[in-house]
Amino acid sequence: MTDRVDKIGSGLRIGPMTFPWPRLTIAQSEKLWGYLLIMPFMAFFVVFFLLPYGMVIWLSVVDWHPRGVTEYVGLQNYADVVEMPSAQKSMINSFYYALMVVPISTALSLLTAILIVSLRSSNLRGFFQAAFYLPGVISGLAVAIIWRFVFDFHVGVLNYALSLVKLEPVNWLGSIYAALPSLAGMAIVSSNGVAIIIFCAALLSIPSSLYDAAAVDGAAFWRKHWAITLPLLTPAMLYVIVVSTLGALQVFVPIYVLTRGGPVHSTITVGYYIYNQLIFYANAGTAAAAGLLLLVATVGFTIFQFRRFSQVVEF
Repeated sequence: MTDRVDKIGSGLRIGPMTFPWPRLTIAQSEKLWGYLLIMPFMAFFVVFFLLPYGMVIWLSVVDWHPRGVTEYVGLQNYADVVEMPSAQKSMINSFYYALMVVPISTALSLLTAILIVSLRSSNLRGFFQAAFYLPGVISGLAVAIIWRFVFDFHVGVLNYALSLVKLEPVNWLGSIYAALPSLAGMAIVSSNGVAIIIFCAALLSIPSSLYDAAAVDGAAFWRKHWAITLPLLTPAMLYVIVVSTLGALQVFVPIYVLTRGGPVHSTITVGYYIYNQLIFYANAGTAAAAGLLLLVATVGFTIFQFRRFSQVVEF
């Protein structure tokens, strides 16, 4: 900053020398405002996403001791996860759970959406859409607690229904054969709301003239949906299947509330295995390695689904 001398009469006045700011073009101004507006989100993204991911990657290659010496161990944590029987069992259970939940849940959601859209009254359609969607806004913890009373061996609703038809009660959550299918059945029944709404929106976007033309040709109800609905619904179906698969592979809350991974690790999933390693055994390195392996598995499975559906999806 330099000084400027102004002569006023017989005196002198010294003031700061000012330089004009360069004028920005409209494109430069828009770019500057764009950066300024995106900075809060980018700060949030870096602090709450990138830094935690970097921390997990770092933990997966070290033997972390919060009050001791942290040593670099390379891929030893990953080897421990791969060789550990409980980790292998958790991965098998996670994929088995997903294979039970995703196909049945998707099929039931699509069937329900078809029946809702086939109603003539828009008020009835709105009522049933809201009725199926509202349970989805309830906390997963609350849903699991409710299902605990449904599955209870002594006073559960399911065993009471079996007693009405003179059948023996079933230990739904205490049997190594029934526990995981029971949790899958809970997920199938209680988590279809979002998928039903997506399918209803996709069904309503299909031109009704296609169904009218098929009716003229003598196509029955199910034939019309097989030849028209399914091919045009593949983008929505792909989205529902991918999202449902990701959610099923990461399941944790029902396992934590209802079974704690038992009996005999029959319901332990990768999510609960990570929780056990971190909370009960204070083994952050193994937990981080298991989480990253789950991430790789889910990304690979998602890529496989996209490539498999790319041949049949009609956009």
